[in-house]
Amino acid sequence: MGMRTAAVAFSGFVVLGLPTGMLGIAWPSMRAALDAPLAGLGLLLAGMTITQFGASGLSGLVRERFGTIALLVVPTVLAAGGLALFALAETWPVMIAAAAILGAGLGLLDAAVNMEAALKRGVRFMGALHASWALGATLGPVLIGAVLVATGSWRLGYAVAALAFVALAVATYLARADLGSAPESEDAPVATTSARRTIVTGSALLFVYVGIELGAGQWSFTRFTADGALTDTIAGLAVFLYWSALAAGRIALAAFGDRVSTARLFDLSVGGALVSAVAFWVLPPPAAALVALPAIGASLSVFVPLLLYLTPRRVGRVAAPRAIGYQVAAGMIGGAVLPAGIGVVMQSSGVSTLGLCLSALAVALGGLHLAIRRT
Repeated sequence: MGMRTAAVAFSGFVVLGLPTGMLGIAWPSMRAALDAPLAGLGLLLAGMTITQFGASGLSGLVRERFGTIALLVVPTVLAAGGLALFALAETWPVMIAAAAILGAGLGLLDAAVNMEAALKRGVRFMGALHASWALGATLGPVLIGAVLVATGSWRLGYAVAALAFVALAVATYLARADLGSAPESEDAPVATTSARRTIVTGSALLFVYVGIELGAGQWSFTRFTADGALTDTIAGLAVFLYWSALAAGRIALAAFGDRVSTARLFDLSVGGALVSAVAFWVLPPPAAALVALPAIGASLSVFVPLLLYLTPRRVGRVAAPRAIGYQVAAGMIGGAVLPAGIGVVMQSSGVSTLGLCLSALAVALGGLHLAIRRT
């Protein structure tokens, strides 16, 4: 990939991150305008998750059948269409269809860009790519919040996001010659004998990882404020530091990722997540919030780009596209299932069990990591 295709990839992941936090902020306005049920947000998220999962799992097959350019352009058009439907929807069924179409586009595009980067670029590029996603995920809520303040409706915000995806589709099509001709890295074998076992273990790794990332990010504020352990201000600061550390680690990987071996960085990521999760569990609330929680974010920050970068080098270039698609799909299911499971445990056993849940998941992550290292 040259500078032109790199710019398309980075802008693509910024755009890909935009819808991440928009729906939660726009939901009250959507619900009032469409007379949707209170639990409708869960239905929209479920529709998006199901189609994201299916599209990600099929991404390797799509690449084999239709090629790189189709794999990149088609999901961009799908995502633009889903966002446009959100902007135009006048009925609740149309909104559900919009969520399903958007999920399919996002899932396929996420896997597609990660495939191309893992096969054709280095670890610093992967770090920059995922830092770009973090930037987009930060800008999405700002966009929809500003539009709601200015107009009282979500529609313009979703229209702007749809136009961003249209622009990305055009840029991808114009760069198709460079994207299609970029050679695959020679540092990965063509095929390996243990690909199937490694694919299964890698998918399990991403399933557990997303559970830790979202579990810590979504439940920490509740854990620190529900029993009055910390003020809302301090708890909010802790969550901000967590997500900031997650983004900062990816920026650091983009800047300095080639100075330490990728395998060593991955060891440090998994080990740091385990130590930080246990610290979050056992330390007093102020230290858990302001020290351990950001440390979890910093440790997890490099995990996904490193795992996806290592995948072709572990399973071979032939199996890598499908392997990455399966891993991304597994991560989406982990993000849907594990944070909800943590919530059930916290409801039944108390909010302080969040640390225990995160520690247990970190132990599982470490065990899977050791298994894949032995393989």
